[in-house]
Amino acid sequence: MKYQHATVAASLLSILLAGCGGGDSIASAEGVYEGTIDNAAVHYTVVLEDHEFYTLFGAPLVGGGLAVGGFIQGSGKVDNGNLTSTNLKEFVADGTVLSGTLNTKYVPKTSLNGTVTEGPIEYKFVGSTTLPNSTYLYDTEAKLANIAGAWNLTDLLGKPVTLTVAATGAFTGSSNGCSFSGAMKPRASGKNIFDFTLAFGSAPCSTAGQNASGIAVEYPLANGRRQLLIAGTDASRNHGTAFLGIR
Repeated sequence: MKYQHATVAASLLSILLAGCGGGDSIASAEGVYEGTIDNAAVHYTVVLEDHEFYTLFGAPLVGGGLAVGGFIQGSGKVDNGNLTSTNLKEFVADGTVLSGTLNTKYVPKTSLNGTVTEGPIEYKFVGSTTLPNSTYLYDTEAKLANIAGAWNLTDLLGKPVTLTVAATGAFTGSSNGCSFSGAMKPRASGKNIFDFTLAFGSAPCSTAGQNASGIAVEYPLANGRRQLLIAGTDASRNHGTAFLGIR
């Protein structure tokens, strides 16, 4: 797993591990998982009800949180306790995009273990649904009131991002002169996840004029503060975008 650290001051994406998600069917891999990739990089993973998955990986920070190297996204397929994907993409902080596959076995609401393969390289992928330091519940509806207002975030390289979210979920933001706008709305499944869409402005945006979509998650930390993570890709999945922070 290729990753470079972009230090984050908060317990990044611990939301994805804080509860046991899960659909109504025993066949579903839906839920939240945390673990390691080859016992080196820590990963936090969410599997949605349609088995699209997002994995944030990096190294743990002293006192909680993660030094983030990038994220993985793909569409999964379930069959008899196996979650697999042939269109996995890894988005590294330096802009590198790697293609690969996912092959895991899962126990609903309990574990997700297997391998990530990228070309000739294969990584062990181990995960469970155990996480301290948050009261996040996956099986509750996401609330716009929790994300409304101003946020000071960072991207995967640690560059500052300012974000202002209206009560409706519409937002505007900027980072190093790059302006963008979009909207977040509670996921139609009723799970504690937001869907987001984002449109980048003109130069100096590195992805000027392009759009991105994905998921956003917001959750309470043990210290009373709250974490926000936004992660997604463009339609071609050639570029990944992630913003994160606490307030």
